[in-house]
Amino acid sequence: MSERWVITAAWPYVNTVPHLGTMLQLLSGDVVTRYHKLRKHEVLYVSGSDIHGTPIVVAAEAEGITPKELALKYHKIILQLLKDWNIEFDRYTTTGNETHITFVQEFHKKIHENGYFDLRETEQYFCEYCKKFLPDRFVEGTCPTCGEEGARGDQCTNHECGVVLKPVDLINPYCSTCNNTPILKKTEHWYFDLPAFSEELRKFIEENPHIPSFAKKKVLSMIDKGLKERPISRDMQWGIPIAPIFGEEFKKKVIYVWFENVLGYLSTVKLIAKEQGKTDLFENFWLNKNTKTVFCIGKDNIIFHALLFPAMLMATKDSYPLPHAVATTNFLMFKEGPFSKSKGIGIWGDEAIEIEKADYWRYYLISTRPEMKDTYFDWREFGNAINVDLNDVIGNFIHRTVTFISQHFDGKIPERGKLGDEEEKLLSEIEKSVQDYKNAMDSFKLKEAANATLVLARKGNLYLSTTQPWHLIKKDKAKAGQVLNISAKIAETVSLLLWPIVPSASEKLWEVIGFKGIPPDTGIDYLDINLTNDGQEVKKSQPIFGKVKVKEVEEKLTKLKEEAKRRNENGR
Repeated sequence: MSERWVITAAWPYVNTVPHLGTMLQLLSGDVVTRYHKLRKHEVLYVSGSDIHGTPIVVAAEAEGITPKELALKYHKIILQLLKDWNIEFDRYTTTGNETHITFVQEFHKKIHENGYFDLRETEQYFCEYCKKFLPDRFVEGTCPTCGEEGARGDQCTNHECGVVLKPVDLINPYCSTCNNTPILKKTEHWYFDLPAFSEELRKFIEENPHIPSFAKKKVLSMIDKGLKERPISRDMQWGIPIAPIFGEEFKKKVIYVWFENVLGYLSTVKLIAKEQGKTDLFENFWLNKNTKTVFCIGKDNIIFHALLFPAMLMATKDSYPLPHAVATTNFLMFKEGPFSKSKGIGIWGDEAIEIEKADYWRYYLISTRPEMKDTYFDWREFGNAINVDLNDVIGNFIHRTVTFISQHFDGKIPERGKLGDEEEKLLSEIEKSVQDYKNAMDSFKLKEAANATLVLARKGNLYLSTTQPWHLIKKDKAKAGQVLNISAKIAETVSLLLWPIVPSASEKLWEVIGFKGIPPDTGIDYLDINLTNDGQEVKKSQPIFGKVKVKEVEEKLTKLKEEAKRRNENGR
């Protein structure tokens, strides 16, 4: 029976164009999804634009437009970016769709009926100048843990700290809209009894092998210190109303964004079921304990996916599967500092695609994915990933193989014949590379999977260099044919393994080697090393990869940023 998987990526806030760090999470989910398509599993990849929450409202106020206008503006940009980057979702929606809103309200109503929400009076910052309560990011100040200035009311902005905060925790707080000091004023909010699930969460975290050690350590530390009840409501108008859950007296409050956006992973599958008329789709995937769910996130979202979300699933008492993997990465950083559009630090998704091909960015980001520690973007590494890995190693090997077959064997893969010890060993190494690749992908070590593919291509190049078929053809054409047959098998395997990472290039390589369709039509588990493909016609073509001049790419980016800066200044 085919396995069922739901793959997700953290919902980007639509308050700006996504930068490379955000694109990495969307890309990671796409790579994992494509891998499971190679395995011929039943797989859905879902996410969307998070249009609610204070970041949207703050950004909308800064641009002088409504939160809805801002959200739809950037949602449209993200949809185009997904297309440009060849990132394919089964459904990429927004948290504003009616299916999501209704699902969230019904989900929380069930938790309320189960007794896990509690109403309490609390003090909250109120801006007397703006005449409103200040939730989350409407309050900024100094982090009480690390002393970072400009920390937000929900989390410290220092990536080395990242402590989760409440606005009242901040030192020297101020309203992010007007910079005035707010006062504390009484209000009422609903709280989720997160501590009730402490031991279940501990067991889930400790026993889950697919949560990185650094993430596991952070979450277990929070449990050890004692989990606290979390407020689920906010004094705002922009968001999902809580009145249908708790009553009309709370009509001026909405659900805290982190108690609703994570439920989009469920509601989007329900949306797909509704749109496709498949009434049992949601139950088959999300109410099935055998379904494996994967969450591709950055480390700043660990607590929401490894603590809050599983606790919410537990609180419904329904048969939702707990996360199979919280595939967390560290941060992609820049030596000049954190991503900052105003300071011109970093690379944004639209800039990247203007200066180089999507497959090049995809390969670079996956081959350098920050799985163990924060990674700093390096132009030299970017150049090496394209010029050495893709062009010199992978592209050169496949191009040499196909060109030689075209020139000396009428464009048809020659017979393999009886194998010697060296060839038998090489075929075994192909199988080992495939298994290494699968082990890495199954452990969500995408960087290792990319490296396993590269290692196999290097073995192919070494095999060609040591056997030298260009000399062998003169005295033993049959042996030269055997070398090319095995080289073609390596090329086939490399092309297939590349598909999740660089799908466009992989499909071109697949066609060059003489296959119809695309790699998942064959599938990784059905790759037959002993199938010789004798007589299969290859297709002579220009090299699939080319070299990039890093200096020129840097200059293109600088020019783009300067043009954008001029447009912004003229717009003022």
